[in-house]
Amino acid sequence: SCPHVACKPGTACVVVDGHPVCISRPSCKTLHCQLGMSCRVLNGWPRCIRVPSCGDLRCASGTTCQMVEDWPKCVPNKPSCNDMHCPAGTTCQMVVDWPKCVPNKPSCSEMHCPSGTTCQMVETSPKCIPNKPSCKDLHCPKGTACQMVEGWPKCVASKPSCNDLHCPSGTTCKMVETSPRCVPINLSCKDLHCPKGTACQMVEGWPKCMANNPSCNDLHCP
Repeated sequence: SCPHVACKPGTACVVVDGHPVCISRPSCKTLHCQLGMSCRVLNGWPRCIRVPSCGDLRCASGTTCQMVEDWPKCVPNKPSCNDMHCPAGTTCQMVVDWPKCVPNKPSCSEMHCPSGTTCQMVETSPKCIPNKPSCKDLHCPKGTACQMVEGWPKCVASKPSCNDLHCPSGTTCKMVETSPRCVPINLSCKDLHCPKGTACQMVEGWPKCMANNPSCNDLHCP
């Protein structure tokens, strides 16, 4: 009988016509199952059985169905930050796949800086830094104007302009290079009233009364 027969590896003893015979052991490699069926070795023989899924399994609270080696199993849920209630000043973070309450990093939102300073992050810490002065903080005396010089506000002498200069009659202000100057107004014949017998003419850019050329209109013949 088979209990007294030693078969080679990969073979199994079966009784055929009352005699023990070593035949090749069948495996799932040689068995082709229908769609929806999967091969499983049961009692040493491959069998086609229906493939179960997570739809066939009801897991207890705190567990979730997962396919493990093509078989549905109820696996304990991994804890997450959704299950954590952290105290004030801390935030939940996953540390090595485990939720932990970690102290919040300090930020400017928690800082109250005194007047004249502003919170800025220096490396990883919030600090109150004095505000840089600007021209808004400086009141300059008359004749000067505020300008930023090397990042600092300074009162600088205003550049002179024609607005600061009062010219006498017959002159007008003009900027000569970078300075305002009173220069004579360019006169024309419209500004000059000539006596009878003369007429205005522009001579070297100036209006002059010149004697009229004599004509027959000036002569009374007997």
